[in-house]
Amino acid sequence: MPVAVEELEGSPTMRQTLDGFTATRVLRIAWNDWPALVAELWGSYRLVGATFVYTPPAPFPGVSGAVATDVRIEPFDPGHPVGPAVLTSTTGLNSYPSGARVTVTYEPLWSLTGGRNDLPNVPSGTILLFQADLSSELERAEARHFRWDVAGSPMVDDDTALPILVPTDELRLSWQRVPSPPWSAIVDLRGKLNASTFVGYPAETLIFLGARVRRDFQFIDTGLWRLDYFFKARTVTSTANGTTKLGWNHRWRGAAFGGEHWLRVVDDGNRRLYATGDFDGLFAFG
Repeated sequence: MPVAVEELEGSPTMRQTLDGFTATRVLRIAWNDWPALVAELWGSYRLVGATFVYTPPAPFPGVSGAVATDVRIEPFDPGHPVGPAVLTSTTGLNSYPSGARVTVTYEPLWSLTGGRNDLPNVPSGTILLFQADLSSELERAEARHFRWDVAGSPMVDDDTALPILVPTDELRLSWQRVPSPPWSAIVDLRGKLNASTFVGYPAETLIFLGARVRRDFQFIDTGLWRLDYFFKARTVTSTANGTTKLGWNHRWRGAAFGGEHWLRVVDDGNRRLYATGDFDGLFAFG
């Protein structure tokens, strides 16, 4: 049953900026109801048998997807506590017959995803954030296959530096409020490339570097996890057709083959430098 609340004078307030929508409500509740209200506002994952059951957070009325991102609880009348149960620093707390003042800040979840429509699908109740640094790196080409663009087309000296600028983007996908991380997928996919297009990057152009994992707080039942996944993209354009994007398994060869300088490298067993994997496994419960 939802917690009974009284909305106080001057509440709610709403704000729209270039960064998005926020709203604040100030509520009054019975003092002992604050744990139940926090659970109601925050939502939860509960382990029922062997299955995680998701309870969605109570949204801000009238704005789809706007949920609590900050909840502050304080006495409604701090000057009149009742504290007979407080005997030591670890037993008992003051209570307040006048109730609690609860200040709730809401934000729409869609404003936290960066507005992309090509991110991996994640289970309801979890949040996926996207960040990227777009940069480039220099890769040295073999000078002996080049000529000077002058009369007579003399060969370039072998010791001449010929750097090629290669786009290399660094991505971070932060998957939050995860009840059970996919540990096996994280371990198995480190150092592998995307087998198919992932977050807009064509196959074999994105490598999974690893993850930073930390425990997050959930008010009731099982704790949650935050998983920060790190990827690096390497994209070069085919010299054969000028459109196809090639990646980590391709290296520059001065002597072109069929018009292509970016050729895939394999070993004696026809194995590529990097194996591929399905990155969607990183975003399923373990």
